[in-house]
Amino acid sequence: MAGATATRWTDEFLDGMRDIGDPVADIAVAQVLQRGGIDEVNAAMRTLVRADQQVPQELPDELKAYLAETLELPGWADQDKIARGQQVFEKWGIYIALCLYCASLPSSYAAANGVQVLHLTARLDTDPQRRILETGQFLFDVLSDGGFGPNGKGRRTIQRVRLMHAAVRQLITTRSETTPGLWKAEWGTPLNQEDLAGTLLAFSCVVVEPLRRLGVRLSKGDIESYVHLWNVVGYLLGVREDLLAADADEATALIGAIERRQFRESPEGVALTGALLNLMDELTPGYQFDATIPGLVRHLIGADTADLLAIPKSAEFDRLSFFARAVDWFLSRVLGRRERELIGYRAMSELARPFGINLLRQIYTFQTRGKSAPFDIPDRLARRWELTP
Repeated sequence: MAGATATRWTDEFLDGMRDIGDPVADIAVAQVLQRGGIDEVNAAMRTLVRADQQVPQELPDELKAYLAETLELPGWADQDKIARGQQVFEKWGIYIALCLYCASLPSSYAAANGVQVLHLTARLDTDPQRRILETGQFLFDVLSDGGFGPNGKGRRTIQRVRLMHAAVRQLITTRSETTPGLWKAEWGTPLNQEDLAGTLLAFSCVVVEPLRRLGVRLSKGDIESYVHLWNVVGYLLGVREDLLAADADEATALIGAIERRQFRESPEGVALTGALLNLMDELTPGYQFDATIPGLVRHLIGADTADLLAIPKSAEFDRLSFFARAVDWFLSRVLGRRERELIGYRAMSELARPFGINLLRQIYTFQTRGKSAPFDIPDRLARRWELTP
């Protein structure tokens, strides 16, 4: 994979990426749409969601061809780095999952253009349980050991998500022709390349900043392996190779460019964030909302981004933050303590693990409409993370 330097993340380059979708998946879905209409596209997507077999026989031929074409890993994929990245997830998965819900998703909602697709589909508002389960399940499918093997669940999950992206892209375009104002040209192509890259980075760079804010410091090799693993995921999701950052520094530079271009307050971002906060509150009944969730989210994504999303301030966290900053200044400047020994990081780490375990336990055993939710965590991880009774 050719590494793009930070100078590539120019407005001109990223503006061009906003007009590009995913030609491989888009063509396959467009062919099905042209022949059978929206009903056939929806039927195919339902088949992929519910089917246990790898390639459902009832799928249209165009989608079978797509599945065959998009299964292989890129030639630059490093199996050792992939394995090491999966080991990072196995060791720190509780914190990574917590960062997914308390950092990655809220940060994605701060992108005022990219959030429009999420708001339009309204998945999080109309069926929040299903949405949070799907997002978490994607994480476990692609990051668990063996997910990228020849018959790995991760590869098939990524193919389905990529096809879903193409279906959403086609359906929005089609419905916009008969519903003026449904989609604005200024938002670019739905689920365009810049937005896909930004979402990918929100997932991969949890190892760089939010994890550090929880007191977890990874080695450079662990970080680079984890970023590489997500680059492989991005490639399989249809993200262009010239948008895949070669290392953590390039990833950070691209995140900065996207934040500069897109991060601003929007009613859609505020609405989705509010729905997410409410859902996490429902899933963690043993924790006082005001004293836990908003403060933790604000700690992980920073006050500026949190303000854009109207995340409530927490007096308890503010008091802890003030006290922690004062003590940490003394510990670091006077006593020369390491960052992970400082009170602020210890406090967040001590809160994060039990809260993360509680959240995952609730998701793992969540009941929806009287039936067990289809959330599958490998038994080894469930035992290691104390999720089973």
